[in-house]
Amino acid sequence: MMFYGDFMNREEFEHSLKEFEITIRKRLPSMINIYLANRGNREQETAFNHLVETLQRQKKVLLKDVSKVARHEQKVRYFNAMYNMDSQLRSMNNKDAHQKHMKFRHHRISAPLVYDIGEGPETGDLLNVSEDGILLKTMEKISADHEVKMSVSGKTARGKAMWSITDSSGQAETGVKLMETSEDFLKELKKQLKKETDPDA
Repeated sequence: MMFYGDFMNREEFEHSLKEFEITIRKRLPSMINIYLANRGNREQETAFNHLVETLQRQKKVLLKDVSKVARHEQKVRYFNAMYNMDSQLRSMNNKDAHQKHMKFRHHRISAPLVYDIGEGPETGDLLNVSEDGILLKTMEKISADHEVKMSVSGKTARGKAMWSITDSSGQAETGVKLMETSEDFLKELKKQLKKETDPDA
């Protein structure tokens, strides 16, 4: 339970901080996934917005008292929790924005692709294409903003990871924003897209 009146004592601050941390660590990730999977569902959007508003309110209440009653380790935990929350919401917005631009279809592309995140070439799959980004199946999760070099049928490009979500096998679907590309690479992407949508082409 959060305290919205006078200043909290140290014990009350610890109780409220723990509640704040648990909500961010456990409830927020699952609510983000439910929200993204049910876009347009008013009930889910309302529940998600309510959780975010509650967290923002808790953040302000704790911030009011952090300099007055918190011990050093509590201050560190508070700022770590706040960073974790902001990071999760920012990552969600990246994924949400990218999904809107991707041509997600029931039948997606599955074309071989080689990518490199600075640790040597790995084999992945090209899953989808938009005007300024592509969706890849990668062997591992790739950190947001990490540079990714890609090659399709020998044509190369460079981009940065916008989001990356692992599946049960440990592989990940990674959205990459194209930063440096060539006409040849874009032509090859279009060719792969056409091949998938029209196998006789």
